[in-house]
Amino acid sequence: MKKLLGIMAAASPLALMIGAPTAFAQGNDAAEARAESTDVIVSIGTRRKGRTDTESVIPIDVVGPELIKASGYVDLNDSLRTLVPAFNARRLPLNDGASFVRPITLRSSPADHVLLLLNGKRRHRSATVQIGTGHATTSGSQGQDFNLIPPIAFQSVEVLRDGASAQYGSDAIAGVVNLSLKNAREGGSISAHVGQYYAGDGETYDIQANMGFGLTDAGFLNVSAQYVNEAGTNRSGPHDGAVALAEMGITGIPNPPINTGDPQYEAIKTVWNSELDLGGGASAYLFGNYAWSDSLIGFSYRQSQDAGGLSQHATFADSIYEGTATHPEDFDLQATYPGGYTPKFGGEQSDFSSVVGVRSDGESRFGYDVSFRYGNNSVDYTLSESINASLGVNSPTTFKPGGLAQREIQVDAELSYSLPTEMFADDIFFFGGASYRNESYTITAGDKASYAIGPLLDLPVGANGFQGYSPDTAGTFVTSSYAVYLEAETNITDAWTLSAAGRYEDYEAFGDNFSYKVATRYDFAEAFAVRGAVSTGFRAPAAGQLFGQSQTSQLNGQDFILDAVLVPGSDAAQLFGSTPLVPETSFSLSAGVVFTPASNFNATLDFYQIDVDDRLLLTDSIVVTPAQQAQLAALGYPNGAAVEEVRYFRNAVDTRVRGFDFVASYDLDWNNGARTNISTSVAYNEQILRANPGGIIPANKVIEYEDGIPAWRGNLTLNQYVGDFRFMARGVLYGPWLRSGGLQRDTAVLADVEIEYTGFDNITLAAGARNVGNKFPPGRGLDFLGIIYDNHSVFGTSGGYYYARATYNF
Repeated sequence: MKKLLGIMAAASPLALMIGAPTAFAQGNDAAEARAESTDVIVSIGTRRKGRTDTESVIPIDVVGPELIKASGYVDLNDSLRTLVPAFNARRLPLNDGASFVRPITLRSSPADHVLLLLNGKRRHRSATVQIGTGHATTSGSQGQDFNLIPPIAFQSVEVLRDGASAQYGSDAIAGVVNLSLKNAREGGSISAHVGQYYAGDGETYDIQANMGFGLTDAGFLNVSAQYVNEAGTNRSGPHDGAVALAEMGITGIPNPPINTGDPQYEAIKTVWNSELDLGGGASAYLFGNYAWSDSLIGFSYRQSQDAGGLSQHATFADSIYEGTATHPEDFDLQATYPGGYTPKFGGEQSDFSSVVGVRSDGESRFGYDVSFRYGNNSVDYTLSESINASLGVNSPTTFKPGGLAQREIQVDAELSYSLPTEMFADDIFFFGGASYRNESYTITAGDKASYAIGPLLDLPVGANGFQGYSPDTAGTFVTSSYAVYLEAETNITDAWTLSAAGRYEDYEAFGDNFSYKVATRYDFAEAFAVRGAVSTGFRAPAAGQLFGQSQTSQLNGQDFILDAVLVPGSDAAQLFGSTPLVPETSFSLSAGVVFTPASNFNATLDFYQIDVDDRLLLTDSIVVTPAQQAQLAALGYPNGAAVEEVRYFRNAVDTRVRGFDFVASYDLDWNNGARTNISTSVAYNEQILRANPGGIIPANKVIEYEDGIPAWRGNLTLNQYVGDFRFMARGVLYGPWLRSGGLQRDTAVLADVEIEYTGFDNITLAAGARNVGNKFPPGRGLDFLGIIYDNHSVFGTSGGYYYARATYNF
């Protein structure tokens, strides 16, 4: 920490100096306008109305819709990754469902340690459990999908960077992200974006629309929609085996044999937000969303015969059962795939949510909010250009492996009361409530050919690449919980704010938990304040982690093996030491300063530490012995005799994340009417394993866990306004990090630019580029397999991208 403090002491004055020239005149009107743009009312972190982000007792980033648009992305994950250094979202090609629902991190904590809200209400989880991420930090997480709401719908995005389980319940260990929807009752906008990568692929077409309607004279209905179509990118090199086969005159070789580029993606996303004034301070509200998406990626290449120093894939081997009574025919897979094959994995996702309620913000001191929430996320998988080799000549090449669904129902009843007191400088604000949540996880069986054990018992079983869910593993699994909670906040003096929260939750599957939080802030002067918090938190295992299982073909060096994820605590998992899951618990500390010397300048610096006990992780692969294969088969576990490696969820280790976030913004108004905004953010964190009993996480994975996410993240953004033009330049820094096994990844700086013109009535035009320097990540020593760029890169593998955007406001 001494080194950390020394670096910060040197970096802070430098960051402040970036925005500290003195040769510019600033008018009072401009200063007032800037104050309105920088002091934003927040709706998370406190239940007390009227707090701004600069007045908060805990760190909160507020990202407006214009910033999201100017990021150059049509994906909220990438926008927040660019704008909020504490937030990151990797693109993970070749990694099953993680290619479709990308796992995010906040302060190096996984997606299921970050709670996502919509209009202040919890969002349901994604059905996708991150089985295939292959990265120690995010592997096994089941979080919420951040990319299902049209970005044009947002009034703001608030990112709370602090533990908040006592306020919001399970999953809020590292922070909370709240998506606030627009509430205009008239007008709207239409925005179109078109772009492609420098390489000439990955064409993206995006159109979004937002419109407000009056709902009688007493309410509003605001709706938004988005259609996006993203062509995939190809970022592969020559595959030694495929090249050798081509030189031998073999035809039908997939092109490309393997690819670490972006997936094909098409989606329709809609959202609605409405409210009706009932009189007397009460109102009824209804909001929700519907989204549909379809994605397609390729897996690794299955080589048809030995060539180029690489081996023939196991599905092309001869079977001793060919020509027998159970399979009279000869099975020659090379006749179907003479040049080998690359399975194509698709995921069709649908998502629906609806929240309805009645609330009173309180014309008096009393307020209430009663709501009902329903959410459902489902994904149906497809697999083409594959084979179930055990079926021989009877195997199809296209499969439906089945699907997953996550459904949640929640009922909340909340009360608030502002208690007058002469003891303190302000009323004591109380907020409390009770909640019931029911969660179900459904596994739908695939078509029989996707999981069947055919007569060629010595060949790989099931659809190769992603084996289908069998009826033995399918079903609907339900769990429920209830909670009661209470918060209080007041100003002890005009300068001192104190808040406290407590929450009790009881889970059907695990028992109960109590979490608390105490936060405070002291304003020494109008320009300077200190703040801090201490809190405990928890995360209950998700239904998908409790009941989910899968079987997939995994690349292990040059060979493919059948990998199974087992239900924790099940008879099959107990063969390998599994026990039932328990909730993760956390203890967090944070302390920071707020510096606001002028209405056009503010800066915050916040230090934090998050300790998590009983961290729930997916174990590393465990090699299955022949004796254990026999035991699995005896238990009736599907394809038990063919399973070569197993994994399962386990409360395995204790962890710690420690670091700081620095955020500053400065606005300048020039005498000639021009205006400049400079903003910078720096995030630093260290992640360690405090306890790793029995070496549950092997040494190579420990390296990835502790150093597999850049400790340093930062951005510096300059917006220059001149007449009808806005010029934007942004630098995004990713510090060094390590790949599994200790492979070094050096610091990378990406630059983005954009120019915007507003001189037309109601029309705004913009053009820009991301990753202007066309930077690619280094390889990982797998060039002979065509993997020339690291598919775990923190900034993607597709290189530079340019785009144009047009917006019509009405």
